[in-house]
Amino acid sequence: MRIPHHLSRSETGRWSFVQRVPVDLHAVLDCRLIKRTLRTKDLAQAHVRAVVLGAGYARLFAQLKDQRVAKLSKTDADLLIDRLTSVENLRELTLNRTRATDGTVTEQWQIDSPKDLKLYRQLMELEAMAATLQQPAAAHRGPAREIWPQATHAAAAPPPAQAIETITLGKARDAFLATLKPSTLPKTYTIKKTAIEALVAFLGAKAKVHTITRSDLARWYQDMREKGASTPTLTNKQSYIGGKGGFFEWAMASGHYPRGDNPASGHVSYSQREKRARKKLGFKAYDREQIQALFAPEALAKLSESARWASLIGLYTGARASEVGQLLIKDVFEEDGIPCIRISDEGEHQKVKTEVSLRTVPLHPELLEMGFLTWVDGKRKAGETRLFPSAKATAVNGQGNWITKAFSRHLAEVGRGWEPAKRGFHSLRKTFIQELQGAGVVSELRAQIVGHELDDEHHSTYSRDFTAVEKLSGIGVHSPGLTSLVWDLR
Repeated sequence: MRIPHHLSRSETGRWSFVQRVPVDLHAVLDCRLIKRTLRTKDLAQAHVRAVVLGAGYARLFAQLKDQRVAKLSKTDADLLIDRLTSVENLRELTLNRTRATDGTVTEQWQIDSPKDLKLYRQLMELEAMAATLQQPAAAHRGPAREIWPQATHAAAAPPPAQAIETITLGKARDAFLATLKPSTLPKTYTIKKTAIEALVAFLGAKAKVHTITRSDLARWYQDMREKGASTPTLTNKQSYIGGKGGFFEWAMASGHYPRGDNPASGHVSYSQREKRARKKLGFKAYDREQIQALFAPEALAKLSESARWASLIGLYTGARASEVGQLLIKDVFEEDGIPCIRISDEGEHQKVKTEVSLRTVPLHPELLEMGFLTWVDGKRKAGETRLFPSAKATAVNGQGNWITKAFSRHLAEVGRGWEPAKRGFHSLRKTFIQELQGAGVVSELRAQIVGHELDDEHHSTYSRDFTAVEKLSGIGVHSPGLTSLVWDLR
């Protein structure tokens, strides 16, 4: 029986693939003969695998010659050869492959087991290495699928557990931004657009999203750092590309990247020294003397009525400026007989920072004594729907922008001569939290009042929501609530 070309059988009956390296590539690959086991004793199966491998090596040799590669390192050469021997198994992943009239090829991959995921990762690494050969002098890479043997279609494939549809980074950027625009503040949209544009500029608009690796992202972050980007800038970019709601989370949800490891996350973090510096440079809380000066009746009289009540809400609830600015009349209500405000995302143009930001906060007795509910009732009777109509829902910097600016002008007037520090409306939130902490309000209760997420998984998993009564009055004798905070501004 005539043995097919490229095949060799051992004494045990197992078949191996044998390929002679062209003479002019001996020095490049540092070998003259390639021999790899096919892990089978079946001749027909060995023949199929040998044909696939033979085609793959032919394309590899042609590419090496075309690019005039002088020398591959021993590691790269071994890796290329070793990985290529498993390429024939990648045909098991192909779910669908179509070619559009403009020549664009769209592929979907079936990934429904750890083995499939391993094979998929091998393909990504092969394409990355192929791209390196195509652009040896460039730091950016794009896929070079034509070098490698194409995987054949899987026959009668079952419904996939996860299908990957290929898309270029440029098209993915456009689709990602299109999903953001309707529900994102203009300023936030611009920041996220800048981040994804930077990634596209580095990797190239034609790079395939599913081929991007953690190493690619590591090079991107390093490139930005070498060009002078600070750690805060890098962490922001990392958040927009690899964080919650970021580009790769969208890509996974859209079927353009395999679910699992987010390649853009975990690269950049603050050192202990940077954390200490950021803490010093962050918003500084007001001391009690400064609060008395800012909220003295004669000082508050210089603010507009709306700005006055917005500032008092910030002082007595610790709410963010954006949360205050978006309040609706119906967000002031009673729960268990206690007047409260609701921080919600249910109304038009209402948004919250995180899921835990959704909360109900009892109104402090001092705020009620100042006539807050009377003011709200007046707006309700006048047919108003929003508590602060001056806080425009479409403002570039969000609905808290008007409040922040009004309070900053007030601060500049009252705080002349104060020791220089970063202060503003957000300082009210920091002051509120620190005052509750000093009064002995437990961390779980504080977190639910101000909308913070505790890092401890035990609390997030097993803790219950506190009632309005508990938030206001505390839990027992040794765990006070909101009423422990006394400003006595009357």
